[in-house]
Amino acid sequence: MDNDELTISTSVNGLGLTCPEPLMLLRKCVRESNSGDLIALFSDDPVSLRDVPAFCEFMHHTLVSLPDAEHPHRFLIRKG
Repeated sequence: MDNDELTISTSVNGLGLTCPEPLMLLRKCVRESNSGDLIALFSDDPVSLRDVPAFCEFMHHTLVSLPDAEHPHRFLIRKG
């Protein structure tokens, strides 16, 4: 399934912010979301490439996608 076909429940705008702010915004959003919700985090902080996958693994959420050429600053996370 293409990521564009997924229904995003909530978007978090962390563009222009530096560590740890994007992760803290994501954490707050996850806490307010329901299990199974799909969250889009937009972050241009290079540290997010390390922090978001580690956060998802530690908190048992699914990292659906990392930024790519089509979506250079988008992380998709499904709440566990």
